[in-house]
Amino acid sequence: MQVEDVVARAEPILPLVAAHADWSNEHRRPHPDVFAALARAGLLRLIAPAYYNGGGAASEEFLALIETLGRVDGSAAWTAMTINEEVGIASAHLPADSMAGLLHDQPDVIIAGSGVALGRARRVDGGWLVNGRWKFVSGVPVADRVVLASRVVTGSDNGDSDGDPDGGAPRRAGQVCFTLTPVTDVVIEDTWHVAGLRGSGSNDVVLTDVFVPDTWAGVFGPGDPSVPRTPYYCLPNSLRFPFPKVGVAVGVARHAMAAFDQLARTKKPSFLPELLAERPNAQAAAAQAEALVSSGRAWVGELMNDLWAVAGRYEPVGPEQHARVRLGASYAVDSAIRAVEGLASAAGTTASQLDGPWPRLLADVRSVGQHFMVGPQQMHTAGRVLLGQDPGDPVF
Repeated sequence: MQVEDVVARAEPILPLVAAHADWSNEHRRPHPDVFAALARAGLLRLIAPAYYNGGGAASEEFLALIETLGRVDGSAAWTAMTINEEVGIASAHLPADSMAGLLHDQPDVIIAGSGVALGRARRVDGGWLVNGRWKFVSGVPVADRVVLASRVVTGSDNGDSDGDPDGGAPRRAGQVCFTLTPVTDVVIEDTWHVAGLRGSGSNDVVLTDVFVPDTWAGVFGPGDPSVPRTPYYCLPNSLRFPFPKVGVAVGVARHAMAAFDQLARTKKPSFLPELLAERPNAQAAAAQAEALVSSGRAWVGELMNDLWAVAGRYEPVGPEQHARVRLGASYAVDSAIRAVEGLASAAGTTASQLDGPWPRLLADVRSVGQHFMVGPQQMHTAGRVLLGQDPGDPVF
C-alpha cells in the first residue's frame, strides 16, 4: 500500500466527515456513518499485519491518512488514529489465530480501547476475570469491540503478589493481560466533557467481573516480543504512538491555514481600507504558519523514513535515534499549535466567534499537544539523551 492509495481511499469519505463534524462536536462522539465508511474502506485496520487482513501500512501511510482527515475534522482524525492504534495493540498481543480470524471474518470491525494497564485480570478456568476502569477510550461510542490492558493479579491480592495465576511457580513481575471483549460487555460512562477533540467520544469504560476466554487474551511481561513479526512491531512501543499525533496536529493546522486564507482575501478589518490579506501582520502570520507546519512535518517524515528503514532490517533502535524521533514529533505538534495560534491572533475578533471555525481549531490542536507522547516534556527527555544522560522516562 502506498501513500497515494491511502489518501485516494479517504478522499471520497471527506465530504461525509465534513457534513457530520458539527454533529460530532455537539454530541461529543464520533458519527457512526463516518466510521462505518472508514471501516468499509479498510482505513481502520491500516497497521494490522497484512496476513491478518490488515493494511500492513508503513508509518508514512498511516500518518498521511490521519493528516488527510485532520484537514477536515480534528476529532475524526484523532478517533481514526486511536482506533487504528488499538487494532495494532490487539494484533500485537492477542493470539494470532484469533486476530487473523476476526479481521478476515469481520473486516469492518471497529476496535477501541486502551493499552494502559489500569484494570486487574485474574486467572480462572478457561480464561480471565477482568475488572477495572479505563480513561480516554477514544471512539468507544462507535466500537464493536474493546481491547484493554490489565495487571495480572492472583488470589485475593491487589496486584502485588508474586504467585503464579495457575498455582505453580511465581509469576513474572509486571505481567500485563490484554483482552478483547464485545462492547456490550463494558459500561461506557459519559465523562468526555471537554473543549478540544470533543467529537472523539473519549469516555471512561468500566468492566466488572467480565470473563474473557483464553482465545481473546494474551499475557506479556516486560521485554516480551509482540506476536507479529513485521517492521511496525519491531518499533519500541514508545515510538509507535508519537508520530500519528503529528498527523492530527498538522491536519488541523492546514485546516486553519485554509480558513485564514479565505478570511484574509475577503475581510476588511474595522476602520481600515484594505483587505486583511494586505496587512503586514496577516502576511507574516500566514508565512510563519507555512514555515512552522511544513518544516515540522518534513522533519518528521525524514525521521520516520530513517526509523522505518531500521525496523525493516529488524534492527534495534538506538537511544539517539529514539530521542530524535520523539523530539521531532513533539516539535512538529508544538509548531502546529504555534501556527494556529498565530493565525487566530491575526484573524482578529473573527477568531472569537463561536459560529466560526477558530475556537474549535484552537481547542483541537492544543489538545493534541496535551498528550503525554508529544507533550513538552518529551523535548526535555530527548535533550537529556542527546547530552548523554539517562532519559529519566520509564516509557522511553
